[in-house]
Amino acid sequence: MSQTKNHKGKKMSDDNNTNNNSSESTNNQFQRRLVIVTGDKGGVGKSTFARGLLQLYINKDLVCLAYEADQRNPQLERHYVDKYRPLIRYVDIFRKGQADKLLIDIDKEKQFPLFLLDLPAQSGGFFESFVNELTFFEMLKDTNCRVTMVSVISRVLDSITVLEQLHKLCKDLVDYVVVKNLFHGEQEKFDRYNDSEIRQEMLSKGLVEIMMPDLFYQPYDFIDRYRLTFNDALTHDETNIAIRARVKRWIADFEEKIKPTFNLLGFNQEPLPGYYNKMAEETKKAKKKEEKQRKAKEKEESQPNATNKEKEESQISAV
Repeated sequence: MSQTKNHKGKKMSDDNNTNNNSSESTNNQFQRRLVIVTGDKGGVGKSTFARGLLQLYINKDLVCLAYEADQRNPQLERHYVDKYRPLIRYVDIFRKGQADKLLIDIDKEKQFPLFLLDLPAQSGGFFESFVNELTFFEMLKDTNCRVTMVSVISRVLDSITVLEQLHKLCKDLVDYVVVKNLFHGEQEKFDRYNDSEIRQEMLSKGLVEIMMPDLFYQPYDFIDRYRLTFNDALTHDETNIAIRARVKRWIADFEEKIKPTFNLLGFNQEPLPGYYNKMAEETKKAKKKEEKQRKAKEKEESQPNATNKEKEESQISAV
């Protein structure tokens, strides 16, 4: 078996169903990774998976640049930008030419080994357009970056159709991961997908399948209500012991279930200890500075009104 470094720089067996091209590039440079989370159909759980993945990158100090492409339901932005402001950038794939920014960033930002893109629902056609226009995957190869397409599926037929279209578009230019979201039922109940021809074809070419654990609705709603990261749900003032227990268990279960995709999701990259703690501190300082400037501006804008009021009172007193 080949060996690659894990996120702590130690050696581990490459027994996770990945091919050699998934771990290291041919020019002896450690290969960078763009992870694209898609599903195309709303409600399959792709943004939850992207958030869970981003949380693990943070927990393990794996340097990542995340892209929010969902204008209507920007979950990465909603849950992470308030604490880690520089972590999230925006790309509007629905506007022609705007997706070029992603390709330019990956080429320019050489210090980032990991990129995460959460594609919005119903974006398949637009994604196909910029892939074809830019010869996207071929150009990424020139930047020493390989793509992992993560397809989060439910039990409906549409999930299979989307996967077929995805494979037709990306062919053998990317690595594939299929995620069975257990919110939609046990893995054995994904009959349409399990019996599909596209599954058998992709498995023969290196497809890796994993599961995403179901998170009970109460902690999920709590996290959504307060716009929290998964970690912050453990320490929030309004949390309780049951929420903490369920979220802590979900994070651990999520990490365990994605282990077969270790290299494909970028966990073989070198960590940078303290990277996200520093980012959180800088974000906190920036927010305090902005709040101070806002209050100063409000005070300044209110002063002319106060001065006019004083003049009026003075005139009344003189009469």
